[in-house]
Amino acid sequence: MKKLVILAAALFAASQLFASPGQGAMDILKVPSGIRSQAVGGAYNSVSDNLEAFDMNPAGLSTIEGTDMLFIQDFYLMDMFYDSFYYAHGNADIGTLGAVVKYLNGGSIIKTNETPIGTYAGEGESVSGSDFLIGVGYGTKMSRLLYNDLTKNMEAGITIDFSGQNLGPTYSDMAVSADIGAIYNIILEEPDFMQNRGETIWNKISLGFDIRNLGFSFGSGLTPMIVAAGASTQVFNLFGLNNRFIYSLDLDISQADSLNIRTGFDYMHNFGDFNVSLRAGYDFNPSDRLYSGISGGAGIGFKNGQTSMYSLDYVYSPYGELGSSQKMGIYLRL
Repeated sequence: MKKLVILAAALFAASQLFASPGQGAMDILKVPSGIRSQAVGGAYNSVSDNLEAFDMNPAGLSTIEGTDMLFIQDFYLMDMFYDSFYYAHGNADIGTLGAVVKYLNGGSIIKTNETPIGTYAGEGESVSGSDFLIGVGYGTKMSRLLYNDLTKNMEAGITIDFSGQNLGPTYSDMAVSADIGAIYNIILEEPDFMQNRGETIWNKISLGFDIRNLGFSFGSGLTPMIVAAGASTQVFNLFGLNNRFIYSLDLDISQADSLNIRTGFDYMHNFGDFNVSLRAGYDFNPSDRLYSGISGGAGIGFKNGQTSMYSLDYVYSPYGELGSSQKMGIYLRL
């Protein structure tokens, strides 16, 4: 069983570092990224109201009004790890500009030797692999460009990514890709907590749409394009005071897969300047990731003044015999 698990992990790691023509090159673009978004099963297309908009819908970058930073450490199966750093700064006149840097270390993959007739012949040399991504993004509220009843609640954004991968001394590739997205918010009731006395506030319904990884690699064909749409709703004071509840549902389809359905929730409770969040989600078509589809996480946050915010988030995703993915993230809003 141990050999089977090691072999499966090696094959999985290799699948994250290779791509066949027509199936979508540059697999760092396929690895689940983000932390809050992954805790809700990836159902974040219409929610993207922070730096994870780089991964889920770039239109959400427009919600950043000051300076935001996010660092994520992902302990990603066996001896693999995945680090990400995000930065963005918002300006009331021009919108939000940001950048992201990611590095995926695939660990070491031990080659398996076989005889001429295909039987096992022991282990060969160890080969290491890694991927990287550098991206820039822009998000804006459409009302800055044209104000009317439609555009006043609409956001749009774009990211451009340069990524690369290598496996041992013989294989490497690079790619250029872009994400384009939009979010439309239907405001049902504005939260006025100075006048509200604890009544439940059904705040808004959000609709999102984006195209991800639209591009090409220099050696392996097209990047793994994904077309995604999502809807979410946000409620304040649900069954009590000082809380916020978000439920989200996403649909997406990629070049190689059938339709994926993702759903999840994010519950946050405020205790003065502190808050605690609980999140859970489910991916109904998890076969491409070799995991159960279930994910969950939690976070704690601290508000300093009117604008500054700090939070620590965690997400856990089980992968059966291969182990699990565990992420820690630190978010700073200055």
